[in-house]
Amino acid sequence: MSIKKKVLRLLLLIFCSTEFSFAQQLPQFAYGSLNPEFYNPAVSGITKSINASAIGRTQWLNITGHPTAQALTLSSYVPNLHGGLGLLILNSQLGVQRNTYAMVGYSFITGNKNHRFGIGARGGIIQSTIDGTKLRAPDGFYSGSIINHNDGLLPINAVTSTAPEFSAGIFYLNKIMNIGIAGSHLLSPSLKYSATSGKLSVDEARNVSGSISFLINRENTISLKPCAFVKYNFNELQSEASLLIGYKKSGWIGAGYRGMSSNNPDAIIGFLGINLSSNFEIGYAYEYSISKLSSVNDGTHELLLHYSVSLTKPAKPEKIIFTPRF
Repeated sequence: MSIKKKVLRLLLLIFCSTEFSFAQQLPQFAYGSLNPEFYNPAVSGITKSINASAIGRTQWLNITGHPTAQALTLSSYVPNLHGGLGLLILNSQLGVQRNTYAMVGYSFITGNKNHRFGIGARGGIIQSTIDGTKLRAPDGFYSGSIINHNDGLLPINAVTSTAPEFSAGIFYLNKIMNIGIAGSHLLSPSLKYSATSGKLSVDEARNVSGSISFLINRENTISLKPCAFVKYNFNELQSEASLLIGYKKSGWIGAGYRGMSSNNPDAIIGFLGINLSSNFEIGYAYEYSISKLSSVNDGTHELLLHYSVSLTKPAKPEKIIFTPRF
């Protein structure tokens, strides 16, 4: 069997090889470390602006069944609520499993124009689908429209499950630094799918994420933004670091690395962005895989669209700089 077929089988069967299986961490985004609102509901409204972001990601190109993900976030500061409201819609596909999240949240915000602190929560649902027609078990029989996995736990058609989802976080922001920590899957949702015999169950593990970034030379022609980001699901720790270089109003370039230990090297990341106006920016990221899958994939592509409108009027016009998401 070729390496690609082995990888495909792994992607298709990794979550259904036993009756109870544990999902991986939340979908990762190269721009996730620079867009903490995706992971942290406390970010919603903290810049006292209206924000809309869309991210699309295609991971491990050239591997059949490779992961893909799309995310949309909308948020706004609401003075009467002393905080911000946010919406997150996320779709992720890994092999035969598709998860769709729909969540709304609120963040209480305190502070002034120099220092702001937010504490927020977000709740909603996960709808998950497993397409059993695409599964191929080692001992199964498949001929034309006949599907027999020879395993009563595996579905022979598309099955769905719905579960509640809840996340919470805290976030601090000033003119130079921002730092936050958040938790996802806090209710430990269990997705149960009907199968030929019994139920297939996928448990979503709790996740904790943390982010920190600095903005250096804010008022100069060239600005620097170093960032660090970690995710932990109480089993595996994933970390990354990046540096973006901004030039006036034009945009940014940068590089990053995911997998900050010799045991879990993942990817080298390149960033490129352009400010089309003072409110609208586009970012692109390419990841070159350095894991054991590097020989069978052509990398990962990601596209970010971000629109922002400030709800405050500064006493003096500030220099526009690259700041994906906030």
